[in-house]
Amino acid sequence: MPGAVPVTAPWWGRYVGLPYVDGGRGLHAVDCWGLCTLIYRERLGIELPSYGEISAADLLRIARAIASGSGIEDGWAPVDEPQPYDVVMMRSGRGSRATVHVGIMVTTQLMLHAEAGMGSGVVPVSHYSVAGRILGYRRHASCRLS
Repeated sequence: MPGAVPVTAPWWGRYVGLPYVDGGRGLHAVDCWGLCTLIYRERLGIELPSYGEISAADLLRIARAIASGSGIEDGWAPVDEPQPYDVVMMRSGRGSRATVHVGIMVTTQLMLHAEAGMGSGVVPVSHYSVAGRILGYRRHASCRLS
């Protein structure tokens, strides 16, 4: 159509639909931390630790370390108003208060995450599948706004 403005996909469209594989770290497959490291590497040029070839279950330790971080010295600081690329700290859906899962903000209201049985997908932070699980947000030192 003459004069039509082409619609471009959002940057995060590249990461939607990736299959979930425990220990996945690339476009072929990801787990929750693998998705975060992939986006930070490709979009921001930041190499987050991959923590080797450990299982997603052991990644609970990583999520808890980020969640309990005291701020600048560990590279992650809590934020009240999430922005794109902030990491979303989540608990399981079974009522525990422990951080067991991470996602990444793609807008101020949408998050991208990968879980077993669903792969990677975008949901509003208000969606019933995640809203009650969100424990907070963390911003990496390299992403701090000046």
